[in-house]
Amino acid sequence: MPQSERILYQFPISHFCEKTRWNLDAKGLGYDIQNLVPGPHRRVLKRLAKNSRGSVPVLVDKGVVLVDSTDIALHLETANPSTPSLIPASGPERERVLELEAYYDEAAGKHVRRWMYAKLFEGGADLKRLMFGAFPAPVRLLGGLLLPVVKALIRRQYNLVPPKVEESRVKMMEGLDRLEREIQGDPSRYLVGSSLSIADITAAALYGPLVAAEGSPYAAQPGEAIPKEIAELRAAVLARPAGQWLLRRYQEDRRRVAR
Repeated sequence: MPQSERILYQFPISHFCEKTRWNLDAKGLGYDIQNLVPGPHRRVLKRLAKNSRGSVPVLVDKGVVLVDSTDIALHLETANPSTPSLIPASGPERERVLELEAYYDEAAGKHVRRWMYAKLFEGGADLKRLMFGAFPAPVRLLGGLLLPVVKALIRRQYNLVPPKVEESRVKMMEGLDRLEREIQGDPSRYLVGSSLSIADITAAALYGPLVAAEGSPYAAQPGEAIPKEIAELRAAVLARPAGQWLLRRYQEDRRRVAR
């Protein structure tokens, strides 16, 4: 199949885009990536999907436009029955996988993003590299010029005020508590059944920025300064069974399709 028949429109840094990349890779499906620049990306998405909220990921699969990582996962499961199954076809396990996928979309998705952005901004992290490092040089230059505007938009969009940031920290930790209950404290277990599911991918990808696993888009670069509060919470999480589970999912299950 020509790779251009399946195109993922994304932000490289987005953990929801990492969820969809992992979903595609786990199913062994080839795809091309179109990296979008925050801000101008809205015009691209408006052209692709008239009802788009301006959010990524957006997958175009043989002309079918899919918005939202959950809708993408459900479509890929139905459209590719001969690939490894990540969502059981029916029964209690399907219900449990989908419930956990929805739970971690909320507990890890919004809240990891809000807390991490707040602490990156406060800690003086190299946001230009983080947000635009995957782009070619002209876009990196443009990104540097756009950075103050992008930061202002992020502050407003994710409501980066202290009470909300603290609420997100609490929600993140509640999600890790539940993860440990689901795996019964055993980092080798999957959330549902005996194999990888979209529930595991969702939890691991969306907590990815917090734990910065090797092989993830968030792995620390040599010499990179990590804001103090991020480093402290990361160390505390990695000392827990939940943190070790997150690392194991990347080590054992994050296999990429060659493109």
